[in-house]
Amino acid sequence: MERERPLAMAAMAGEDIVKLVKIGLMLLFLLYCLKLLANTTADLDLWGYLAFGRLFWETGVFPYHDIFSYVPTHPLWVYHEWLTGVLFYPLYKGFGPWALQLLKNLVALSTMVLIYLTARRRGADFWGALAMLWVISGFLKIDYSPVRAQVFTYFFFALSLFLLETAREMQSWSRLVWLIPIQIIWSNLHGGFLAGLGLMGIYFVGEAVVRRPFWPYLAAAILAGLASLINPYGLDYWRYLLSAVSMPRPEILEWAPTFASLFGGPYQFNSLCFGVIVFFALTLLAWSRSQTATVYLALAVTLYLSLRHVRHQIFFLILSAAYLAEPFSNYLARVRTFPIMSRILVCCNYHLAVLLYLAAFFLLSYQVATIQPLKLAAPSATEVHEKNIYYPTAAVAFIQNNQLRGNLLTDFDWGEYLFWTLYPQCRIAIDGRYETVYPEKIVRPYMDFLFARANWQQFLRDYPPDMILLKNNARILKLLQADANWRQVFADAGSVLLIRRDSPEHFQAAK
Repeated sequence: MERERPLAMAAMAGEDIVKLVKIGLMLLFLLYCLKLLANTTADLDLWGYLAFGRLFWETGVFPYHDIFSYVPTHPLWVYHEWLTGVLFYPLYKGFGPWALQLLKNLVALSTMVLIYLTARRRGADFWGALAMLWVISGFLKIDYSPVRAQVFTYFFFALSLFLLETAREMQSWSRLVWLIPIQIIWSNLHGGFLAGLGLMGIYFVGEAVVRRPFWPYLAAAILAGLASLINPYGLDYWRYLLSAVSMPRPEILEWAPTFASLFGGPYQFNSLCFGVIVFFALTLLAWSRSQTATVYLALAVTLYLSLRHVRHQIFFLILSAAYLAEPFSNYLARVRTFPIMSRILVCCNYHLAVLLYLAAFFLLSYQVATIQPLKLAAPSATEVHEKNIYYPTAAVAFIQNNQLRGNLLTDFDWGEYLFWTLYPQCRIAIDGRYETVYPEKIVRPYMDFLFARANWQQFLRDYPPDMILLKNNARILKLLQADANWRQVFADAGSVLLIRRDSPEHFQAAK
């Protein structure tokens, strides 16, 4: 008994050390996630959400028709992110921009927790589940611009996956009922709710292939699809979605194919990293040889979608972390038994490991604190530092100070910012709401104008603006500066404002 007591005490001490190590690693991972999420440049789409929310809360009327643009628009404005705007505006107005950043961080971290819990439910241990989160964590920096409606899609996708896996493992079909109210909320926050319905369909097909119970998944998908009709637009929402999902968007880089983005553009490095993770995931998948048809099907479908469009890469990453953490846990367990690994662990000095951990912890803490992760800014061209996004803040001040009014033709990236800051003083064309507001017959000639194609003057003839505000490196700018119909009245480091020479008197004051 006397000999057993020291052994038991040593075992208890060992368990306590393991717990401390796990807590320490989780804290370190939390700091790392906050660092990745600390993007403080407001996303281009944020202003559209806020403008919609302002209309909703200040007028007390649901805006079914666009009022911000001067060009012809769809008779019905199907804004699939309407509830995001209704949520964001009072947070922004009542508490300030930091409230939106805090919401983004909470939703993002909750998404990571759901991925972790799904991995553990599928049999992964702590080390494998956490390691897979580290592998895919780069998407936090790529896909969590502050603050986009997509953050809700990533959260609800991870939540749907957790519920589907819980129901599959426990054969507890009542868990699937939660997918119905989730779809009601999700479909009104963002059109990405289709990913949730698709995931239910994949579980239905995958489980049917191996002759496991599959009808509950089909029933859940049908009921969840019907629940998505609980929205302000009814069936018109689905009519819009059916046309939007197949619409080509050659000028929108996040809709570019992954292979194409490898040869240049802002998503080149991201797509390269994605390729490495895909290779790693497929290697794990081949090594495990124990995955179900549902896993193979889900990974295959999301990989196909990822190769078609950069913005869909995240769905493959979420599923990879959840599904492949279990085989990765098994691999790590084997690695720990290798003689060379045992020697490395023995040689590692305990005090050295603590010092390295503390150095990493305080370094990440310092970086998070200095970045000011709850800050949300609309930088000018001289302040740009993230994703090369900047806003024509000085040009907007010039328009306001000179009380310039009328139709404003602008760069695609700035449209939503301009109708947030200048409406009703100015009405604009065209903005990032794209197909939700503008017919294709409007968008195509606008893009021809913006990219200085052969028929660039057609848009000016059909939809004549009073002012044109462009980036100073816009392709069309030199042609406009050489055009006798236009004169430049303002320019700074990032923007140029031109007005028509035959403009009304109130424009003539602008020199």
